[in-house]
Amino acid sequence: MPHAIATAKAIQVAVSTRCGVTSPAEVTAPPTGDGNTTSAFVCRPVRGRTIWSAHAYGLAIDVNPFQNPYRSGQRVLPELATAYLDRGRKLPGMITAAGPVVAAFRSIGWTWGGGWTSPTDLMHFSSTGH
Repeated sequence: MPHAIATAKAIQVAVSTRCGVTSPAEVTAPPTGDGNTTSAFVCRPVRGRTIWSAHAYGLAIDVNPFQNPYRSGQRVLPELATAYLDRGRKLPGMITAAGPVVAAFRSIGWTWGGGWTSPTDLMHFSSTGH
């Protein structure tokens, strides 16, 4: 239970800093290429692989995917989020390396995918480092 409480506190930082964590209503909206659903438990494999993702075990969280996209080469997900790749713009909902959301997750031992070089996964936090 202490792990769950620490994780909840890190998520609370994202909410309290007006990071723009999305509402549950977005989960039921039809896909448009601009998805922005903050999510944790998603039973799926690692992108492009056959092993389970840390999300499948509840050990990873994606925060504001639209403002914090995934990039691997020329591929950007969500597809319409390319304007958010420029981290110097400091737009609402963007997570930055020096910001409070990264600090909150780092304080509980989680890593941020925004620090990876390839892919760069700006939305992703995990307790496993993957």
